[in-house]
Amino acid sequence: MAVQPIKRKEIYKYEAPWPLYALNWSVRPDKRFRLALGSFVEEYNNKVQIVSLDEDSSEFVPKATLDHPYPATKIIWIPDNKGIFPDLLATSGDYLRVWRAADSEIKLECLLNNNKNSDFCAPLTSFDWNEVDPNLIGTSSIDTTCTIWGLETRQAVGRTSVNGHVKVIQYAFILQPFACHANQMIYITLFIYFRRS
Repeated sequence: MAVQPIKRKEIYKYEAPWPLYALNWSVRPDKRFRLALGSFVEEYNNKVQIVSLDEDSSEFVPKATLDHPYPATKIIWIPDNKGIFPDLLATSGDYLRVWRAADSEIKLECLLNNNKNSDFCAPLTSFDWNEVDPNLIGTSSIDTTCTIWGLETRQAVGRTSVNGHVKVIQYAFILQPFACHANQMIYITLFIYFRRS
């Protein structure tokens, strides 16, 4: 008698306890089928929940829930498909927050704020994580400022103002050396793609 392969579910369902606004799949090979979900509750107190697939029960189960001020406008796991970087999750809203994930909890690693001289902030409309160098994250805010952040220093490494509102920021670092000098420096070109609303 031939052994039948184990049949796996192909469609999974998870019902969040609140309406959702943002979500992102983790690409880490050691954290298969893990998803971050952001609530959309029309008040200050919102949530980000981490759920993962329990392969024994074939159900998504909550692993951790964290408080988040305002709905997260975007959520992105660190683009680490080899599992070599710290397990980080970034969220945007009033500020860019970077969280460190453990098995059953998530702790705030850093809060990055452009407005050092004001009691008010320009909410972030979007951000994107650099896939070539996961130390860098680019953000766009409602005040038309786009900022590149260095996570190691927790400082802005570049900032520009764009003429008109930017809702979505997508950027890529194209490693195209266009000059190599006697000082052995290789210069690279940075391309930032903005999609206007």
